[in-house]
Amino acid sequence: MDPSQIQAEMIKWQSGPSYGFIKIRLGVRRILVLKTGSIEVKFMFVDVSIIMFTMQIGKDTSELKEFVLNQPKAYEIKIGDHVFRRPGDPPLEKVIKKLHEEKSEAHDHSSKEEL
Repeated sequence: MDPSQIQAEMIKWQSGPSYGFIKIRLGVRRILVLKTGSIEVKFMFVDVSIIMFTMQIGKDTSELKEFVLNQPKAYEIKIGDHVFRRPGDPPLEKVIKKLHEEKSEAHDHSSKEEL
């Protein structure tokens, strides 16, 4: 087994409380969080694009992870030290860095045209 498979197995059997963060896709201003009867999760909005969650029953984290990653507005979920995102999606930090670089290049190009 590779380390990622071992970590996935360990998360399945976690029994104590757990917490984590959900990062929402860029450009999404609001997200509706519904209360379901199957798992007990408390959500708190940290800022515009980050939601913190706490769970009393840690064994439900894998179910929550699957649910979150199936939502189109969610980008990634972090549980403890582990970050999960859809296959093929780059880390959010790389996306933000790329957007800043594109914005900087566009600004540099427009300032050169003004001269």
